[in-house]
Amino acid sequence: MPEHWVFVPKPHEVGSWKKVPSDFCPFIPVRRGQCINGVIYYLAWIDMYNSVLVSFDIRSEELTMSQIPRRDDGDGSRKNVSLIEYGGKVTLLDSNHLRDKGMLVLRVLEDAGINKEWSKKTMVLHPYQLHLVQVDIIFNVNGTSQSGKLVLIPQIRRFDVMFMDHSESVIYLES
Repeated sequence: MPEHWVFVPKPHEVGSWKKVPSDFCPFIPVRRGQCINGVIYYLAWIDMYNSVLVSFDIRSEELTMSQIPRRDDGDGSRKNVSLIEYGGKVTLLDSNHLRDKGMLVLRVLEDAGINKEWSKKTMVLHPYQLHLVQVDIIFNVNGTSQSGKLVLIPQIRRFDVMFMDHSESVIYLES
């Protein structure tokens, strides 16, 4: 069985290599990570159809893997899923239905302990706002602002910034 190692950098010192436990499933990282409260989180594939949330606690140097909730339709695909910080917690943001229904689904990891409890929040645009996302532009979720608004960035050179506020379910367009 192959061995896996993680390099642990240390400030003002030479880093060290730490052996990953042999029962830890090999994976392929698929998204850029988020560091939240000293823990680095990222999505990873464990096979062709299933992805997991991997977390690395910087203080304890512990590496853990957690199952992530599937979409309501049972789809295990992570297409149009971003990993963001939302309300100080790691969150999966599913924008799969942004263009057709004006809907974003957030799965928030409420308890990162042993139980790994996820909550679900749905953000739906008002009908008069749908034209903002039903264009031939693909939007990437770029994270959240300090006030908790989601930042959507279009994949084009010149663009306006859109903020989506969960508490009000509205989009703010700023040029």
